[in-house]
Parts: sequence; C-alpha cells; structure tokens
Amino acid sequence: MTTECNAHLMRSDCKTENTDVHTGYMDGSNVYGSNQEQQNALRLFQGGFLRAQQTRRSTLLLPDNRNDCLDSSGQLACFRAGDGRVNEQPQLTVTHTVWMREHNRLAAALGELNPKWSDEAIFQETRRLVVAQMQHITYNEWLPIILGRARMEQLRLLPREEGASRLYDDTLNAGITNVFATAAFRFGHSLIRDSIQLFSQFGTIKEELLLHRNQFSPFALYKEGAFDDLLRGLLTQTCQRFDRFFSREVTDKLFQGSLPFGLDLVALNIQRGRDHGLPQYNEWRTVCGLNKAEEWRDLVPQMEPQAIAALQNVYADVDEVDLFPALVAERPLKGALVGPTLACILGDQFVRLRRGDRFFYEESGQTGSFTPEQLAEIKKTSLARILCDNSDDMVRLQPLVFFKSSFANQRVDCTSDAIPRLNLAAWANEPVPA
Repeated sequence: MTTECNAHLMRSDCKTENTDVHTGYMDGSNVYGSNQEQQNALRLFQGGFLRAQQTRRSTLLLPDNRNDCLDSSGQLACFRAGDGRVNEQPQLTVTHTVWMREHNRLAAALGELNPKWSDEAIFQETRRLVVAQMQHITYNEWLPIILGRARMEQLRLLPREEGASRLYDDTLNAGITNVFATAAFRFGHSLIRDSIQLFSQFGTIKEELLLHRNQFSPFALYKEGAFDDLLRGLLTQTCQRFDRFFSREVTDKLFQGSLPFGLDLVALNIQRGRDHGLPQYNEWRTVCGLNKAEEWRDLVPQMEPQAIAALQNVYADVDEVDLFPALVAERPLKGALVGPTLACILGDQFVRLRRGDRFFYEESGQTGSFTPEQLAEIKKTSLARILCDNSDDMVRLQPLVFFKSSFANQRVDCTSDAIPRLNLAAWANEPVPA
C-alpha cells in the first residue's frame, strides 16, 4: 500500500491506491445498493416496492440469499440487502430489515396519494424520502451524542429547527477520507458487548446470543416474535463504555465459527492503518490542533496515566504509536462520547458529507430540493417513529431511542405526540417524472 498523503490527509487532493466499493455519500446504499445492478436485484418493479419475503402472519423479512449462507439444516437462508454485511450478526440484519420495511410502507402511501405515478416515480421519490430520514436521524439524534452538541454547533452540523439551509460548498470533496474509513469510524468496536439480548414486552431477557456463535448466522429472525424481541434488545441493552477495552468476543473469537479460535479485531484495525499508510497518532494530534507529544507525559491532558502506561509498554517511542489504539485511549470530551483527535477526524468527515452534497435533505435552491412543507415534515422524523412504524407488534418505546428509558425518557405509546408522525399530504399531486 502506497500513498501520496502526509499528515495533512484531510485535504481533498490526497491520492491513495485503496478503492471503496460503496458509495461515499449518505445515500441509503445500505438499503438500495451502491450500483445499478445491486439496486435492480433488490427492486420488485411493482408499486415502487423493494423485494421482501413474507413469513409468519404478515411479518416481512428481507429477501433470502441462499448463495450467501444457510443454517445447519439447509432450510433457512441468509438475507439480501444493499450492503453485503447484512448477515454479519442478527441485530445488523434487524436494522436493514427496518429500513426495507420503511421504504415499502412509504411507497404504499405515496402510491395511494398519487395513483397516476409509475413504479419508477414511486420508487425514486420513496428512496429520496428514506435517504432524507436517514440523514436527519444521523445529524439530529446520533451525531450529537458522538461529537457533543458544542462541537456540532461549532461545525454548524445541527439541523435548523425550521426551514432550509444554504451550506453546500462545491469546492468541498464529499468523499470518504482514508483515515475515517481505515481507523476513525471503527471506534464503535469498543462499544460491542459479548452477547445480543432479546427482550420480551415485559422487559425480561428471553434469550442471550453469544456474538461469536451468531456471526453470519442471522437465522434467529425466522423465529416467531424474534424480530420485536431483537428490536427491544436494541432499545434496552446498554453498549460497553467507549474506552481502550474490548470484548473478547472480538479480540479472541471474531469469525471463529467452528474453529477453536478466531481473529483479533483490534489487531486487524492496527494493521489496516499500516497497510493504508496512515501517519502515526502524534502527527494527527498536530493536524487536529493538539501539541505534538515530545515525550509520554505530554499525553496526560488527553489520556489517563494507565492508558499511557499501556501504550508505553508496547511502543518504544511516543512517535511510534499507531492511530487506532491511541484514539480509543483518549479521554472523552465533555458532553461527547469520544476524545479530541477522534472528534476532529469524525467532525471533518461529517462536515464533508453535509456540505459537499448538493442533494443533502436540508439544502434549498438545488435540483430536487424538498419544498418547505415537505422539509418541515421530514424534520419530524425520529428513529423512534421508524421503529414504531416498522416493528411487528411493539406499541411502546422511549422517544429518544439512542438512550435507555428513564424518568426523563419514559416509554410512551407509539400513538403519542412525543413521537410525531410524518404527514405525507405534502407529497400529494407532486409533479414527479414518470
């Protein structure tokens, strides 16, 4: 792996040999695929719908993919989605399924509102709306938890409370930076727990799936009631604290299958950074406005003494420290999940994705911009509403689903005004090309 990029990798003219097989924009490629062939394979070409398979009662699951994997009986197949990693573990499969259902739910409603629309018109308008919902949830609900609201405000990443924005910058490269893909966005590996918990509607644990025994084995979704049980697990089970400690399920048993041992995800992350020619942590500190560490004690403002000692035990010199282990060793910023260097790299990328995309949902004055009425409805979107509308039978959950339910975030009925609904009347009789 060679690279022409130096420590100032976040400029737009960096050239590397690695190729991304996924689209870089936030365009719903996990739902629709990253090329026309993938998209066509996922479409029903009727009513604007995506393909699905119907199992028990009216439960809709993703289309099967028998070529990818089968259960031990050879009867149950893995699933197909816009991203090939859909089958890596059951909760990832659940998330993909939710968004397929949301697309089909909206397609049915838009088709009813506009009976003269063609399949293509319904599909494309539904896709545009689903992508807008994803973008809004990302910047309104998820990213403020990661970066903290202070950093979000500083970078002008928070959606406006009302109205559109004009932040598009045609000189900004919206592509995914090497450092983001190779090291920074893998921070979530620190949050992984040993098991996946399935919860009943009464809040009790019904089943617990060890992660390494359920990788590339999403067959739990075929069980009666398992879809909602897994969703409740996502809403109830806490992640691990973001720090330098990782579950043995990913450091000793990753993709173990029937073998006596597995891979080490942290070691893979470190080696990946080296393969891609990433500069060491100390160089990224200077890119992100921190002082370059001349000796180990210079890391004290950003790291706990125990973390520094652990790095010093492995690396002979502070200049040799790889980026990934240092990122997870930094002390989180006040009000944020991550430390200063990681916040810097993530913030840069999400600015690019926001301001370098002329089709970003909140932008006005662009081809395909939403009307003011449509944009106001999109801004009602929450992940809680998406889950309410696309579960099998769940009727109550907390409005802020990235946080556990609490006194300040109590579970409410899905019909509650605390989880507002998007009114599609703003899309009635819209002139969409056939």
